[in-house]
Amino acid sequence: MITAGTDDCIPGPGDALLIVDVQNDFLPGGSLAVPKGDDVVPALNGYSSAFRSRHLPIFASRDWHPAHHCSFAKQGGPWPPHCVAETPGAQFAAGLDLTGAVIISKATAPETDAYSAFESTDLDSRLKQAGIKRLFVGGLATDYCVLNSVRDAIRLNYQVILLEDAIRAVNVHPEDGAKAIHEMLELGSRPATLESVSLAPPATPSILTDLYQLTMLKAYHDRGMNRTAVFEFYIRNLPPQRNFLMAAGLEQVLQYLENLRFTPQERDWMKSSGRFPADFVDALEDFRFTGEVHALPEGTIFFGNEPVLRIAAPLPQAQLAETRVINILQMQIMAASKAARMVLTAPDKILLDFGLRRAHGAEAGLFVARASYIAGFTGSATVPAEPCYGIPVFGTMAHSYIQAHEDETTAFRDFAHSWPDNTILLLDTYDTEQAAHKVVALARELQKEGISIKGVRLDSGDVDQHSKKVRTILDQGGLQNTLIFASGNLDEYALAQLMAKQAPIDGFGIGTRLAVSEDAPTLECVYKIQEYDGQPRRKRSEGKSTWPGRKQIYRTFDTHGKMQEDYIALEDESLTGESLLKPCMRNGKRLSPPVPLEQCRKHAVRQLDQLPDKLRSLQAAPPYPIHISQKIRDLANRLDRDSA
Repeated sequence: MITAGTDDCIPGPGDALLIVDVQNDFLPGGSLAVPKGDDVVPALNGYSSAFRSRHLPIFASRDWHPAHHCSFAKQGGPWPPHCVAETPGAQFAAGLDLTGAVIISKATAPETDAYSAFESTDLDSRLKQAGIKRLFVGGLATDYCVLNSVRDAIRLNYQVILLEDAIRAVNVHPEDGAKAIHEMLELGSRPATLESVSLAPPATPSILTDLYQLTMLKAYHDRGMNRTAVFEFYIRNLPPQRNFLMAAGLEQVLQYLENLRFTPQERDWMKSSGRFPADFVDALEDFRFTGEVHALPEGTIFFGNEPVLRIAAPLPQAQLAETRVINILQMQIMAASKAARMVLTAPDKILLDFGLRRAHGAEAGLFVARASYIAGFTGSATVPAEPCYGIPVFGTMAHSYIQAHEDETTAFRDFAHSWPDNTILLLDTYDTEQAAHKVVALARELQKEGISIKGVRLDSGDVDQHSKKVRTILDQGGLQNTLIFASGNLDEYALAQLMAKQAPIDGFGIGTRLAVSEDAPTLECVYKIQEYDGQPRRKRSEGKSTWPGRKQIYRTFDTHGKMQEDYIALEDESLTGESLLKPCMRNGKRLSPPVPLEQCRKHAVRQLDQLPDKLRSLQAAPPYPIHISQKIRDLANRLDRDSA
């Protein structure tokens, strides 16, 4: 294990990411598979996200061999045929996110081999043209392609950051990978991990779960119960205040499943706790998620009892996922659904998430920023939302800034000088209308310096009346283009009142009532087994019974394109309508790269446009029609008879 360097590894201007040869033929099942080569994909996606969020370049090399390349055994070379141009084996891993990456094809001549991404390519000239001084390098294989790419990069005077959690070795000879790492460090490259390079939240510990999940895992282990189980996540009933819910959080679930493994530290704790025998804990060393996932795309509208996510995997894997899946999905669905109601209420206004300080923890605050952005919010005040998710962040000032100055005008002037391109001033520390007059007077002074006042913010009192008075003062003072923002105990109900009163407010900061979903702070989330070892299962608990079998949702639309009714059917049924659950993972690997957040936002816009008018209301509407197929009902009746 490399120890991450303590020097600065945060990407910045002059840096680029180089992903080396993460192609199907180098992944498990490929013709020249690197052991555990697919483990690098989630880490590399994290690095790619970090670089994209900073608008830094990404390069990806690939072997692109002719069919009769000299390296192939049939031509006298050392390797079996692999990465032949235009073949599936030469394609990049399906789940690898290369959005915006520059592709570098190497080893394209039949008579010469090329392990390095620099050899006989234009990579060096592209990097120099982009002003790159430092390369962050990860990929396959550590002891061949990565090693030679790093050698050439250092020879060409690039600094190299070696991404230790995103490299895997071929190890034709034992310790080849370790020797390659040693050489790269000796040459001057520096090690780093995703944690030291990115501001993204760290991976979830596998032991972040309920104890009963681990006790069941041990019992399954004792009995050899490892056949495929199917679990579905759904929400039994909509809260009384909700006519619909919006799916969000799938990306974090997929990240969790991709990285699901018990670290040595976790296994050591399990042994030392005295609860678990050593043989069971040792068996967890190779624990990985190897199953399938189907889910509603983020931004999809759904209703009670409809499966949002389905996992089919060996029973211990599917079981362990329960706690974290519910933990992730409840928070983001709750926030997205709340935010969507505000978007429907004030569709033409700027809406910002101000909820971090009142959220139930740091992760919850980030989840609220992400989910509300999917639902249609403009951005967030939560700073990590930008480097983690690419969400625009916004901020002005607090009352303490005003109070720290001797007078209000001086505070305004100082802030304008500090932020000349984004001067937004808080008016209600003392007297709101007097502060507006001060802004008008100051604006004339600042205009001589080329500074314009972009906006003012109201945070207390009768926001409707204050906004109308402030608008008049600003307009009479020549500040017709200065925006008015409002914050403070706002939600969709307050927005509806302000819209009805035609308050001249351009944007809103929504805090506590969004972050905790004040009027509906919990959802009746469940994650239930529907099938085991090919046999359907049905829970019959009073008030908590389940419909058995793997299910799909079919949605129909009326002639105006509005949602009309949903049908819940068994997976192998074929019904009229749009099928909503989409495949996301197979054999524990993504079927496609992470979906960009902007794509989720566009999907959410389309979904809200398709909502029937009665469901768009803040008032309770008649339930949206959902039908259970006759095959499901017949299956449930048969299981009930067999059980009886």
